[in-house]
Amino acid sequence: MVRTLNQSGTRIVTDEKILVTGFHNGKRYHRMRKPMFWEQFGNFYRVYVRVGDKVFRGTTYDNNGVIEFDIMKSYRLR
Repeated sequence: MVRTLNQSGTRIVTDEKILVTGFHNGKRYHRMRKPMFWEQFGNFYRVYVRVGDKVFRGTTYDNNGVIEFDIMKSYRLR
């Protein structure tokens, strides 16, 4: 199910989970997470994911049918 968060349709929410990998607080992180929302940025989408009390923004890539998000290659917002 896909829902939009604003009138222009640039922010959407889905029920699908993505694989979040990387290192957070000195520990390895490798879990399936539901993203907060996806934001359209030109011809692709950026994803916003909450890990603990931090929010990360970045792009995803496809790894044999599994959508992966690397927090080491993303921007930390909070």
